[in-house]
Amino acid sequence: MNEDINSFINKRPEVVACYGYGSGIFKQIGYTAKDKPQIDLIFVVDDLKEWHKKNIKLNKNDYSMIGKAFFKSASLKKLKGTSGITYLSNIKENHKIYKYGTIEYNDLVDYLGSWKSFYMPGRFQKPTYIIKDNYTLTKMIQKNRENALYLSLYLQDKDEVTKKEVFNTLCSLSYIGDTRMKFAENPRKVLNIVEGSFNKLDSQYKFDKKYVKVDSNKLIINRKNIDNDINKLPNALYQYIKPYLKEDKEVIVAKIYEYFEIINKKESLKQTVKGIFTNGVVRSVSYASKKIVKRFKK
Repeated sequence: MNEDINSFINKRPEVVACYGYGSGIFKQIGYTAKDKPQIDLIFVVDDLKEWHKKNIKLNKNDYSMIGKAFFKSASLKKLKGTSGITYLSNIKENHKIYKYGTIEYNDLVDYLGSWKSFYMPGRFQKPTYIIKDNYTLTKMIQKNRENALYLSLYLQDKDEVTKKEVFNTLCSLSYIGDTRMKFAENPRKVLNIVEGSFNKLDSQYKFDKKYVKVDSNKLIINRKNIDNDINKLPNALYQYIKPYLKEDKEVIVAKIYEYFEIINKKESLKQTVKGIFTNGVVRSVSYASKKIVKRFKK
């Protein structure tokens, strides 16, 4: 696996950092030994347009005809869209299928810290495999995860919970409002991620003694400390809920979910539409159909 991934990466222009994720990297419930899920990668680059300009020369088969035209003619703003990342999918190499997204370093650092776009922060809150690392990104990814864990504890409606309950809340944040969950994604996706990657999540997230007492798999939440630190949430979310902080807890929680409903719906819709331009109709339909098959697979 590592040799194939490294070979794939080495044939593309240099990147600042690279990460793997998803069922092609980590075990997820619902897959059999016969299944060969695609390998999902994230390339962090300095200059999005320049990187693809070079890659079109090196790996033209990564692109559909529509994709080549789009990457050559579209403005940087259109390439980035609302989430900053641009995906190419259904790339076949060495008997494996790859999908990779490219995002500029400065955008990823910004989104991980602010949550003004949640597409990438949500991705990095779930298990990721480090292929090529970057010191600043490592720090920002860790802070992003700390914020997600804090928020997931805040959202619990009881003071004694299990780690699994908290991880289910955490992994669900990026799917709230996601339009793909209605027709393309497996409705058990979050449960499958948590069940299949529980040990990875457990090692990835360390519970702050200020907020929770850990008793084996049971967590006892310090509600007072949790509530007092809500101003430490990423700025975009905090500014959204700030006008309601004197309201009852139920109102604040509702506004938090409303924020994710709005941002995830907008980003998932626009990302799907952008995929038609970057991948072309044939690849987009092929990718979507595989998702739908997985949704209804028993």
